[in-house]
Amino acid sequence: MAYACKHKPLVLVALFLALFSFAINPAHAWGKKAKKPSERAILHNNKGVTALYQGDTERAIFEFKTATELNPKYVEAWSNLGLAYKQKGRLEDAIPVLEEAIKLDRKFPAPYNVLGTVYFSQKKYKDALRYFNKALRYNSKYSDAHYNSGLVYFEQYQRSKDKSLLEDAVQSFTEATKINSEHQYAHLKLANVYQELKDYEKAIIRYKLALEIDPNLTNAWNNLAELYTKTGQTVKAQQALNHALTSDPDSSEAHLNMGLNYLKDNNIKMAIKEFNAVILENPTNELAYFNTGFAFYKMAMQAKEQGDSSKMNSALEQSNKAYLSAYKLRPNYPEAIYNIGYNYQLLKNYSEAATWYAKATQIDKTFAKAFYSLGSVQQILKNNQKAAEAYCAFVDLKPENMDSDVKTAKDLIKNLGGCP
Repeated sequence: MAYACKHKPLVLVALFLALFSFAINPAHAWGKKAKKPSERAILHNNKGVTALYQGDTERAIFEFKTATELNPKYVEAWSNLGLAYKQKGRLEDAIPVLEEAIKLDRKFPAPYNVLGTVYFSQKKYKDALRYFNKALRYNSKYSDAHYNSGLVYFEQYQRSKDKSLLEDAVQSFTEATKINSEHQYAHLKLANVYQELKDYEKAIIRYKLALEIDPNLTNAWNNLAELYTKTGQTVKAQQALNHALTSDPDSSEAHLNMGLNYLKDNNIKMAIKEFNAVILENPTNELAYFNTGFAFYKMAMQAKEQGDSSKMNSALEQSNKAYLSAYKLRPNYPEAIYNIGYNYQLLKNYSEAATWYAKATQIDKTFAKAFYSLGSVQQILKNNQKAAEAYCAFVDLKPENMDSDVKTAKDLIKNLGGCP
């Protein structure tokens, strides 16, 4: 899937906005037993909130500590300090601070929510959900706690593939957007879940809602483009990718998807241009090289149809250069290795084709197509025993949707003297 939305920052951004409004008005949800903090304590707490908003986490930690020093019962400052520790990655420091905030006011939902995100970062999903549920017990309209619960369910699904967890994720993200219709990240993650469920219409709606709120969500544009492509709306896919590149001109994913869309339209030169843009930005992106190899292969097939064998051979050589680059970056890339062999077979260099097909079968012993192709070139090379071995391995794999090839291979095995 293309949706590569980083959920950890989203937790903090959404949560932080809630705390920011809270911090400038401490009386909003101050516990009944706690005394109102001094003006100076409030001042330092708010300075910490501003620093956190500006990304200066160290300064934020100092300011929140100052606020708690001035008033050790200032629950919001303790909660914000826990958030700052969490944002800094100091998870073990965050836990006792947040527990202190909870001890000061057990009905204050924010520290429960932050503590849930800490346990989520530690992959302690049961603990995370327990604390999100506690936050919701004291504020059922806490959109971020619903959102964070959805993140837990979705990540658990990605690990276990238990689809019932997707239903829980849908419920949590939906509730978050009902409470706060401006929660772009909840719309975005809900779209991810619908995409996983193959409910493309709802996914498209949610991506568009997220983008109405924040048009610079590059991942949302990329995922929207993928869905438009899957549903045959190629013009809309192109428009979405243009938006993605406007919001992030260096987006490798957008350039890759744009190149693939050009390939669908047989606009090979523009496809290669897009893949080269990815390589220029990230020279270690093996997928960009692989797609470049496929683009040159398509160019070769066009030249073949036109009867231009010289152009065809040149394009196949360029294709293999690209596939080789992908293979060097990822030596266990069986598709790239197979395609190199296939190009050599088209170039009638059967010994090289056999070498690369054999490599593909060594890396992936279930790669049925590679075994069949290896058998065919070994037969051309009159290496009948090796051909029979490859065909026998192919038949033994019982490949699906290759019934006619299996029948052919069995007939060839008989002609070649049977399996060794």
